[in-house]
Amino acid sequence: MNGSEKLAIDQSPQNNSTQNNRRSHESAIAHVTGAAVYTDDQRLPTGMVSLYPVLSPHAHARILKVDGTTALALEGVLLVLTAADIPGKNDTGAIRADEPLLPTDEVSYWGQPVVWVVGETETAARLGAEQVQIEYEPLEAILSIEEAIAANQFHSTPDICHRGDPEAVFAQTDHILEGEVTMNGQDHFYLETQASWAIPDPEGNIQVYSSTQHPTATQQTVAQVLGWPDNRVVVTCLRMGGAFGGKESQANPLAAIAALAAIKTNCPARISFRRHHDMIITGKRHGFLGRYRVGCDRVGKLLALELSLYCDAGWSLDLSSPVLLRAMLHVDNAYY
Repeated sequence: MNGSEKLAIDQSPQNNSTQNNRRSHESAIAHVTGAAVYTDDQRLPTGMVSLYPVLSPHAHARILKVDGTTALALEGVLLVLTAADIPGKNDTGAIRADEPLLPTDEVSYWGQPVVWVVGETETAARLGAEQVQIEYEPLEAILSIEEAIAANQFHSTPDICHRGDPEAVFAQTDHILEGEVTMNGQDHFYLETQASWAIPDPEGNIQVYSSTQHPTATQQTVAQVLGWPDNRVVVTCLRMGGAFGGKESQANPLAAIAALAAIKTNCPARISFRRHHDMIITGKRHGFLGRYRVGCDRVGKLLALELSLYCDAGWSLDLSSPVLLRAMLHVDNAYY
C-alpha cells in the first residue's frame, strides 16, 4: 500500500474517529522540554537595562518628598523614574482614566510603585531602589467592602437587573431566608510572572515584547504614556505562561514603564516581576460580598431572590464593571 492509498483510508469517515486519534497540543513538546521561549527568555540585546520598583508602605498616604540622590550615586544606577519623567499622559486605566502609571501627590494602595529605578543590571536597580528615600503622610484608608459601603465610596453607580414581581412572590412563599455571603480575592497565579521588554529602533519607534492578553490595549497604553501615535509602538506577545484574566490590563503598566525607561536611556529595557512583586503590585480576582433575601416553597425550590452584590475593585475601576455585571447575570445559576 502506498502513501496516498493509506492517506485515503485514514481520511475515510469509518476510520477518522477523533475518539481513537491521540493528538498532542501544538506547544506540548516545547513546553515540557523547556524549549519554549517566553518574553524574558529571549537573548538579551546589547546594553539592556533593568528596572526595579520602590513600593509604597502605606495603603493611603500623601507623598511629601522623593529623594533619589543616594541611589543615583551607586555604580550602575542610571535613572530614578518619577511621574515628572512621563512625556505623555500619566494614566493606564483600562476603561476609565483613573489609574496613574506613577503617583504624583498620593499613593492609593499598599505596594503601589511610587518610582522605578533603572540600572545597568537588575542587581544595580534593586540596590538603587533600596536607597531611594520617600517621605509620606499617612491618610485614612478604606480596607474592606463593608467600609466602602459605610463611607459610600463606589467607583460607579449601581447596575440593576430585574425580573418579574419579587415582592408579590415573597408574600406567597413558605420560607424566607436572609443573610450574606463573602468571598476573598484570589491571585491569578500564572506560572510566568508579568514581563515586558522595550527596544527602541533606529527609526524612532519602539518594539515591545509583553506577556499580555491584549496586545492592542498594551500598544495604546504605551503610546499614550509616551505621547506618541499608536503606529510608532509595535507590541508582540511571544507566548504566555498562563494569564487567566490577570494579563488583560495588568500587563499594560509594565510595558509602559519599560518603554519609558528605554526612551529615556536610549537602551533596551526590561522588567520581569519576581513572584512577590507580581502578587503585591497587580490586581486580583475580585473579592465579593452578597447580601440576600430568598424565598422558597416547602420543598426548597427557590421562588424569589433579592440580592445586593458588591465586588472589591481596589484602588481603580480597571475591569471591575464587566466583572460585576457578569457575576450579576450568572447569579441565578440554572434557574433561568
